[in-house]
Amino acid sequence: MKKLLAVILVSGLVLSFAGCKKKEEKPQLPPGHPSMEGGMPTGTGMPAAMPAAMPKIDRTVTVSKEVSTKWSAVKLAVEDKVAKTKKEYTIAVGSELAVPNTKVKVKVLAFLPDFKMGDKEITSLSDKSNNPAVQVVVAEPGKEDWKGWLFSLNPSIHPFSHEKLAITLVGGVSK
Repeated sequence: MKKLLAVILVSGLVLSFAGCKKKEEKPQLPPGHPSMEGGMPTGTGMPAAMPAAMPKIDRTVTVSKEVSTKWSAVKLAVEDKVAKTKKEYTIAVGSELAVPNTKVKVKVLAFLPDFKMGDKEITSLSDKSNNPAVQVVVAEPGKEDWKGWLFSLNPSIHPFSHEKLAITLVGGVSK
């Protein structure tokens, strides 16, 4: 009886140790799962490829007669990052500013006091200064022209980037 009990105990121990050496199986993931790349796990949990950037859409800028008759110019603040100075300039819509002590020129293309961007058009919802924006072209010899919108309420949205200058919209100038 003692021998039988010893055999049972030894068998139990052998089986329990054999169970510990059993390989851990990883769950199978379906093809196309975000953590799979080319059928192989990436291990990061991140998608294998990020979606492509949104294509640029050319939208028509429409300035209503109501807006163009009320607003004639804009005030831009030009900051010299090197000299740590800032100066405001009033520029008529359609005109250009040659920034003093630089070769930079800023042309004001359009001013929208209540900026609104749709699928095919950029316009102003009203002639009230609710969301002022100005479309400008910044040109400097030897560099690519920068064309974009400056927003007075949100200057950090698509700002003009330059090593020596910062240009921001202060607001519109009514007639």
